[in-house]
Amino acid sequence: MGKSLRKIKREREKTTSPFHPEVMKAWNRGFEAGAKRQNELDTQLMLEWLGKLEEISGVGEKTAWKIREHFLDFMKENKHGVS
Repeated sequence: MGKSLRKIKREREKTTSPFHPEVMKAWNRGFEAGAKRQNELDTQLMLEWLGKLEEISGVGEKTAWKIREHFLDFMKENKHGVS
C-alpha cells in the first residue's frame, strides 16, 4: 500500500485543482484518514490470517511459526511499524 499511496500523492501534487483550497485541504485530510484506516484493516486481516495458519492442510505448528517469523522480519526490514 505504501508505494501506491506515494504514487497517488505524487500524481495529485502535479495537478492543479479547480476547487477552493479549503475544500482540497479537507479532501486531503479525508484521503489520508482513509489510507490510514485501510492500512489498519489490511494489517488486521493479515494478523487474522497468520493466526489461522495451522488450519491450512499440510501446515503444522513449526511451519506456521516460520511463516510468522518471516513475515515479522520482512515488516521490520521494510519499516512498516511492526515491533
